[in-house]
Amino acid sequence: MSYSTFSRATPARLRHIALAIGLSLALAACASSKPSTPAATPAPAAPAASTNPRAPATDATLKQYRDWIGQARAKHKYPESEARMYAVMMCESGGRAGVVNPVGPYSGLFQYAVPTWKDKWNTYADGGILDAKSQIFATALAWSLKMQSHWGCYKKTASAG
Repeated sequence: MSYSTFSRATPARLRHIALAIGLSLALAACASSKPSTPAATPAPAAPAASTNPRAPATDATLKQYRDWIGQARAKHKYPESEARMYAVMMCESGGRAGVVNPVGPYSGLFQYAVPTWKDKWNTYADGGILDAKSQIFATALAWSLKMQSHWGCYKKTASAG
């Protein structure tokens, strides 16, 4: 097509040309790539987090958190009950592992600030600040180190045992 013919083309014709070129390029890319074999998907270690960090935790997720709290307390002995740790978690985040406080620098189940999370005491920091299991085990470790006063909800949940 010459320039003069192209310049006289209607907008509809130009859209058709652009669509045809785009389709041709996409088909050429598909034809030249090797088909991939799907990789085996490992079973998740924990319930999948909601894509909405404000969504309430499911019963299955909360059960998993309770199990991890028990395991974490067995590993890192602290004087409070598992019910108390669960109550602090629910007070801090409602059991939503991906929640980030919009008015403060706090994230995750137990609402850690990044500097606290990355401090030398936390051997679970590599798991990520939004990783539920890492937060539970880190909190058990913190409580075993007598750091309970770092949580505002700790005082609010005194009756939880």
